[in-house]
Amino acid sequence: MSKPNLHIRQGRQEDIEPILDLLTEYELPRQYFEPFYLNDSSYRPEQSWVVEQHGRLLSHLRIFDRWLRLGQAHLHVAGIGNVITAREARGQGYFGAIMRAMLPSLNAQGYLYSLLWTPQPTLYNRYGWVSLPQERTEARMPSHLSTTTMTPFRERDLPIIMQIYETNNAERTGPFLRSARYWQQQRAWLHEKPAQFLVAHDTAMPLGYIRSRKKAGYVEVLEIGMTRAEKELGRALLSAVTEGGKQSLRGHFPPSIQMLFQPEEYRLIPEESLMGRVIDLSALLRLVQPLWQTRLQAHPEIECTFSLSTSAGQATVRVSRGSIQWAEGLSHKVPLLQEHELAHLLFRGVDRLAEQTIDQLHTIACLPVLFPAQDFVIWPSDAF
Repeated sequence: MSKPNLHIRQGRQEDIEPILDLLTEYELPRQYFEPFYLNDSSYRPEQSWVVEQHGRLLSHLRIFDRWLRLGQAHLHVAGIGNVITAREARGQGYFGAIMRAMLPSLNAQGYLYSLLWTPQPTLYNRYGWVSLPQERTEARMPSHLSTTTMTPFRERDLPIIMQIYETNNAERTGPFLRSARYWQQQRAWLHEKPAQFLVAHDTAMPLGYIRSRKKAGYVEVLEIGMTRAEKELGRALLSAVTEGGKQSLRGHFPPSIQMLFQPEEYRLIPEESLMGRVIDLSALLRLVQPLWQTRLQAHPEIECTFSLSTSAGQATVRVSRGSIQWAEGLSHKVPLLQEHELAHLLFRGVDRLAEQTIDQLHTIACLPVLFPAQDFVIWPSDAF
């Protein structure tokens, strides 16, 4: 942009206070945002991008440095959030200018993929992000009598809670990798009170936990975990946060947890607020190639070739005799998968929604093998 004294740059330490002031234009108090900047050890000022004019910050976005599970692989993700422009500066192209300046830096920082949540998907479509289908569960639990003891979270519960989280999510796609420090700091980001983090006990040993927050007219479930796949325990946890069925609940759950609900108790609402974008296609293919190779071991007869077209480039993948090869560029003689189709396959796999999203599903024979249905969830407690 060629406006006088206008600078688009990465943040500096001295920008943190003005950034927090600017974020209040979300109509939320400054104290809401402070933990994300003052109590997040992963945050570095250069992960903020700002538009500055005459020493004043007019626009901002932040990169959240995260890792998530992609089956047995770990995916380095650039989360995009805290996007804000001062009211009097809106409509002047600052958002687009920041996006164009920021995007090239993501590849250099080692990110393979980017995620964000937004109520305005078309705004981010312009810069390569595509909707990643999610389904919100809305449910009303019946009154549930349980002998399981429920107590608010205590600090001494954390080591076992962390073990439950790791065990529950080890085979899933979507959950974030968390260190002990992340757990401690996350509770500050969520402004989480002990009563919003309930723990189910058997004598002194935690059996499971559920995190939630009250909203107007319902309870939002942020996360649930159990030491064993026991339906009664899961239902007891869900019932506890709804005060024995007095309130309805909403949440995003993986298919394995969705089984806790009886068919008449819930409905699924499609959502398009979660969006994804490839940042480094070559590195992403190198990451998933061992996963594909393992999945092909039971299907050596499978052969197929397909091309991928993403905002980060194109590639052609060939599967033959149990091996995988890929090269940059498109082959116009083979089926083509677009970015939104790849996003669905990476995170959800060939699941019950795949036919609605993937045009070439029945043309590319190897897709169900390379991308089996996933127990997909990104817990709302990790949203940025």
